[in-house]
Amino acid sequence: MTLQSTSYQKFIILLRNALNISNELPTEVSAEEWKEIYKFAKQQALLGVVFECVKKLEGKTAPSFTMQMQWVSATEQIRGLNKKFYAECQRLTRLFEDNGRKTVILKGQANSILYPDQFIRHPGDIDIYVEGGKKSVIQLLDTMGLLSKEEEELMAYHHVHLEHQDNGIVVEVHFRPSSGFYNPFRNQRLQNYLLEEVKALFLTEKGFYVPTMKFALAMQLAHLQRHFIEGNIGLRQITDYYILLKNSTPDDRNDIANMLDKFGAKRFAGALMYLLQVIFDLDKSLMLCTSDEKRGETLLAEVINGDEYVKQRAESKASGLANLMERKIHTLKFSTLYPSETCWYFYYKSREFFAKLPLRIKNRSWSLQLIRK
Repeated sequence: MTLQSTSYQKFIILLRNALNISNELPTEVSAEEWKEIYKFAKQQALLGVVFECVKKLEGKTAPSFTMQMQWVSATEQIRGLNKKFYAECQRLTRLFEDNGRKTVILKGQANSILYPDQFIRHPGDIDIYVEGGKKSVIQLLDTMGLLSKEEEELMAYHHVHLEHQDNGIVVEVHFRPSSGFYNPFRNQRLQNYLLEEVKALFLTEKGFYVPTMKFALAMQLAHLQRHFIEGNIGLRQITDYYILLKNSTPDDRNDIANMLDKFGAKRFAGALMYLLQVIFDLDKSLMLCTSDEKRGETLLAEVINGDEYVKQRAESKASGLANLMERKIHTLKFSTLYPSETCWYFYYKSREFFAKLPLRIKNRSWSLQLIRK
């Protein structure tokens, strides 16, 4: 699907209607266009969201009966997954609470409860912040028997995976609130802000805690920029940010807007505001800053085409080392738009590569993801 195709335009109409942005419905949609729309919605993990509009359609505008049944099946699976994920979030909250630790569910399920229907967002994994800092949290997980040696070796800057769960849900335990920015000075300001803001917790009716909206806006802005720099950003993440802004207050947005320069995130925020305006018709009153068309067009192209790039990279027959190099070359495209973040990205990725080199040699794999699998 391309930005110029009629399939894409009709997909955007469906998405806007599903999120109650517009009452507009698409006119006649061909069988071929429906195939493209379904495939794109699936790639972007938005099948459940878009179906909120699809189920309103009748006659020539509706997909075939076979596709409708396929969509119903997929949506019911998504609803079932959300129930499973909500229950796991509650279980983890109680588990850590029994061990004297406060927790906060980040991103995924915390975002999901803000959607028009709390069961339509396709869940990916569970991100849970546990208070105490890296050393203390790792010791706790080890004591609880939740951390394998393999996962400890693969530990990231901000989180560690729990040992494989019987329920199949991937859980990332955060000992830092966010992966943050690659620029260490800007990242330290962000981490300090988030560590203070995360102290304000809200208990949901689902039985787990979520952070403040200001925390979510700051943390997920950094998260989006990081995924963009790494060449791995999708429309579901962008949709999440739109949902956050729609549920935020003027004070929330003003506070984060005033922090953008301090975080060094104004350029990316401008690109994101442009993208949200183009896709979701975001009102200017909800924007964190003035939209940036130049950077926004680059971001738009990455979001719409990025999933195909990631898929092609995953299916590539090139060696793991070649794939690593391909990712770095892909990131070079952004060096003129985000020079500081891109430069620091190469510094940290190089340092990480050599730090994890013994692990790669030991497992005979260049890919850390393959080692985990």
